[in-house]
Amino acid sequence: MKHTIKHGPAYAMVAVDLSAGESVTVEAGSMVGMSDGLEIQTHIGGTGSGVIGAIFRFFLALIRKIFGGETLFVNTFTPPSGQAGQVLIAPAISGDIIHYQLDGSRTLMVQGTSYLASSKDVVIKTKFGGLKSLFSGEGAFWLQISGTGDLFINCYGAIHQIDVDGSYVVDTEHVVAFADTLDYRIKGSGGLKSTLLSGEGLTMHFRGTGRLFVQSRTIGGMVHWITPRLRG
Repeated sequence: MKHTIKHGPAYAMVAVDLSAGESVTVEAGSMVGMSDGLEIQTHIGGTGSGVIGAIFRFFLALIRKIFGGETLFVNTFTPPSGQAGQVLIAPAISGDIIHYQLDGSRTLMVQGTSYLASSKDVVIKTKFGGLKSLFSGEGAFWLQISGTGDLFINCYGAIHQIDVDGSYVVDTEHVVAFADTLDYRIKGSGGLKSTLLSGEGLTMHFRGTGRLFVQSRTIGGMVHWITPRLRG
């Protein structure tokens, strides 16, 4: 599946070129434009088959929406039989998009609001991060993404990649995704005074070897900056 990421990192958009037989699954509301004639199938995000699987996916997606900020549905775009097509995709917020190639041997943990699109052989499951994630500002659920194919993730601001070999600390609101070879604990940024007054709040302490993706800006930071100015 060929693709081109344009206008990044501030206003990134990805153009996905679909050959005959290919399809791309996209977060609901993220389609900017598409070739005429593409078939669109709307379904609940996640995996599972049959009636029981569909019911389970619905309730799981509903929980993810409440606690993780995700949308309930995704759209799959497929060209008509024997034809090609193109889909333009962009997230609701301004920021960066990166492409991540899954080869069947790696699993990536992605915060729910950062999933943008994926090819048909990519498997998306939900992993409960525990109460520590619920209070971290990133929601209680992570997307556990594996399989083979193309994955597109987005963020607010620019995405910065860090190769961790040992330990690394990141503000919880800046974490976009990380390899499942990394373990983490959520802690305060220091003592009680530092946690409450430093402006850093909670941090994620990663350990292990693997790649970590962080965003240069946060929605919370933008809201905090703009709110006093709206009151004026």
